[in-house]
Amino acid sequence: MIEPISELQMRQVEDATERCIKKASKLYGREFASIAVDFDLKGRCAGMYQVKGGHRRIRYNPWLFAKYFNDSLNETVTHEVAHYLVDCFYGLRRVKPHGEEWKAIMIDLGAEPRATGDYDLTGIPVRQYAKFNYRCGCRTHQLTSLRHKKIVQRRAQYRCQYCHDFIVVDIAASA
Repeated sequence: MIEPISELQMRQVEDATERCIKKASKLYGREFASIAVDFDLKGRCAGMYQVKGGHRRIRYNPWLFAKYFNDSLNETVTHEVAHYLVDCFYGLRRVKPHGEEWKAIMIDLGAEPRATGDYDLTGIPVRQYAKFNYRCGCRTHQLTSLRHKKIVQRRAQYRCQYCHDFIVVDIAASA
């Protein structure tokens, strides 16, 4: 089992996040506030930009950072700071998470605009969820029990990122 990053490495990640924000401030001629950084993310995601109740923060996965420290320090930090900058410039509801605005900022910051990392998760704690079959106009999808529950309780609807149809339960596959 992989151990999470050390306190020293956490400080390095926080410093890298701050440097990236300062780089953006110089690049765009605009001050961006520092942002809270937490190391409480688990599972498959290396990082996540989050806004809750007007509070902005970046969450990092300390296990993935431990296993892929240099890559994460360079790529994940820039990726998440770019989400923060998109929020500052455009607001989150007006743009796609990895849309043209985000890609342009990634390029401006000198990073490749890739939406997801490809990590070997061996030794990293990953929660396993039950999967449910759903479909849209072009393919089948497997949704976790968390998303399935939101759909059943009518608190959420999801669209396919390819055909943009709503994703609905696949009754034939569930039978």
